[in-house]
Amino acid sequence: MQLRSSIYVWIAGLLISGNMVCVGQQEAGDTDYQYALIEAVKQKNLGNPSEAAKLYKLVIKEKPDCDVAYYELGGIYLMSNKVDLAVETLEKAYALDPDNEWYTLAYLNALGAGEHFETMEGILKEKIKSDPEETEWEYQLAVTYFSQEKLKKAIKTLENIEKEKGFSEKVTLLKASVYESEKEYELALQELEKVMILFPEAIQFRVVAAELCQKSGQEERAANYYLDILDADSTNIFALTNLTDYYRKKKDFSSSFIYLAKSFRNERIDARRKMAILSYYLSEKKYVDNYPGELEKLLDVLIQVHPEEHKILLMAADFYIQTRAYDKAYWNLKSYLDVDGGTFPIYMQAILLANAGSLNNELVAMTGQALRYYPDSADIRFFRGLGFYGLEEYQEMIDNFDSVAYENYTTQAYISQSNMLYAEASYRLKDFVKSDSIFESLIAEDPDNYMVLNNYSYYLAERNVKLGKAEIWSRKAIENNPDNSTFLDTYAWVLYKQGSFEEAEKYIMKALEKGGDNDPEVNEHAGDIQAALQSPDIAKSYYLKAIVLGGDQVILEDKINALYPENNE
Repeated sequence: MQLRSSIYVWIAGLLISGNMVCVGQQEAGDTDYQYALIEAVKQKNLGNPSEAAKLYKLVIKEKPDCDVAYYELGGIYLMSNKVDLAVETLEKAYALDPDNEWYTLAYLNALGAGEHFETMEGILKEKIKSDPEETEWEYQLAVTYFSQEKLKKAIKTLENIEKEKGFSEKVTLLKASVYESEKEYELALQELEKVMILFPEAIQFRVVAAELCQKSGQEERAANYYLDILDADSTNIFALTNLTDYYRKKKDFSSSFIYLAKSFRNERIDARRKMAILSYYLSEKKYVDNYPGELEKLLDVLIQVHPEEHKILLMAADFYIQTRAYDKAYWNLKSYLDVDGGTFPIYMQAILLANAGSLNNELVAMTGQALRYYPDSADIRFFRGLGFYGLEEYQEMIDNFDSVAYENYTTQAYISQSNMLYAEASYRLKDFVKSDSIFESLIAEDPDNYMVLNNYSYYLAERNVKLGKAEIWSRKAIENNPDNSTFLDTYAWVLYKQGSFEEAEKYIMKALEKGGDNDPEVNEHAGDIQAALQSPDIAKSYYLKAIVLGGDQVILEDKINALYPENNE
């Protein structure tokens, strides 16, 4: 904020809709210009300055000595930024009645707008000489000196007013403006302190003082002023935004974000400006990594204060994607789609987020919503199938895939995964003919698909069929993935089903070492293998751990009891 624009202004309140009368206006029979004058005032008050100007010109043509017509017409010119015409016209009003204060002020105002400062000086000095008790003329002379950058004369004139009339708020503020223009910031602050002492509740003076401190490099002193302002007005825009910048420059980002959040709550600050500021922080990885909580709070405030700005929801979704909070990213993107609709890429982003966040119900719902707009999208069908599979709605998943021509998928990966899911669902529905056919087709197409090799081998072991093939496929999986505890467990289980208990023990121990010790199923298998090796106590320990990890307690307790048949007699 510039002091010059905030502390003093040119003469205000000059151009009024007058009820003045022209000299000679009451002469009998001379009524045309009087009617025109009344109608001109009416048109001006109705907000039709061009019509009013035409009528005032008619009045002047009929009555060249009508001072009020010159005054009003000059005011219209000045408001229309026709400065030269305003000066010329108002000069005539002033010449017709130089003692009229309104005419004088209006003429001075026009001269100031045209930067005719020497003429102003002359008029003001004459006014001071003829009316020494009127302080306003002397004050306006100081303003005129200031406008010409005759700063010493301006200060001398203002000090003279103070000497003769005592303290004056506007005189003190003008002195502060003059000192600021000379970069005498401490002297300017001393003048402001005088005003603040008399008007402690006037926050605007503290705002100006704070900005003076900033200009003079006294950042901490400025911050203290802003903190005082917030004590009186917790929503003051200037204080909040400047404290935000102050702490940011000090690299105290936690404090900076606190004041930024408070400023975001202020509805007087344009939402787009807030979004631009927040967009800057969200685009910088260092802020996202180090201040995710603060940025999340800013997003929450923006969404709450500006619910009509739907793009904030997209910003929130992007932020949560960066922080890998995929469920939160999804809910913000869903909110955006609910109120604004969206393009295919936005729907796909929401679908991918629901899948990444394991929101299977939402995945099914969102793909259903997207299919209303994009019914031919095989990719949407693929993710819909993932959702049904996650919900263990296997028949719905199969029906969903049956409606898709696989060649319509955009990637080969979708084709392979949908086939695998189809096989998995068929297995769980005990349609083993179909599941075996699909699994073996997948292996024929891609012999190095280790997930298919592992899963199919495990299912064959569970059913005690094709164990020789299961061993070959499972061994290939672990040879290429020696640290995968799930694959090691499958191979151990295939060996167990073939009666190779000691070999099975070897691989189940590896599975436990590679992370399977926290898996209830791996521990249960380890217990089964130890039971087969006639080691009941070791088997029991694995069964108990499986219970602790969430395994089926009834089945596991039955297995423990079976270890000690003599106790059940």
